[in-house]
Amino acid sequence: MLFLVENCFQWMGFHLVNCLLENGYKVDGLDDLSSDKKEHLSMYVGRNASFQHLSSLKRGTTYDRSITIKDSELVLTMQQNISHRIKLPILFGEWMPMRKDGMYHQNTFISFDSDIFFNEAIYIGDFMKSLIQWVKSSQLPEILEVKSINNKQSKEIKLENSVYIRNNITIEENLEMVIKHYDKFKELY
Repeated sequence: MLFLVENCFQWMGFHLVNCLLENGYKVDGLDDLSSDKKEHLSMYVGRNASFQHLSSLKRGTTYDRSITIKDSELVLTMQQNISHRIKLPILFGEWMPMRKDGMYHQNTFISFDSDIFFNEAIYIGDFMKSLIQWVKSSQLPEILEVKSINNKQSKEIKLENSVYIRNNITIEENLEMVIKHYDKFKELY
């Protein structure tokens, strides 16, 4: 199966490309290398024989799935141009926009010791495990709301369009791992 991932060197895109490659898929990644961080991330996947970096779309190439990464959602397009919007929760992980005491989500700073972080954040690796299942599905709703299992807010969300993800490792352990990564590569964040 061949995937197109747009914004493949944005921090979530990097994790997505790695996840797809680890699961045996071929990936064409579309992005510019406009920053040192993007160029650095491109070196991690650039040598994988199943990955090809594109600066523009190749004419005549047909993709089994394409995924476009936006600030608040992923757009998953299947064959026959059927699209599904996956509404993103607060995701955290290596390479995200952050400081040592918190992260940026949709241009808003969220402190790592805040209730919103502990109630709504999901580690990127746990999210990707679910996403792999969704890309295999032919039964996705048009809009899929993704939430942390810790998010107890009762919103006007249709349950049949909702998925609740739990962290497989405690949020504190994942956060400690991310902060160690940040300390090691801080100049690239």
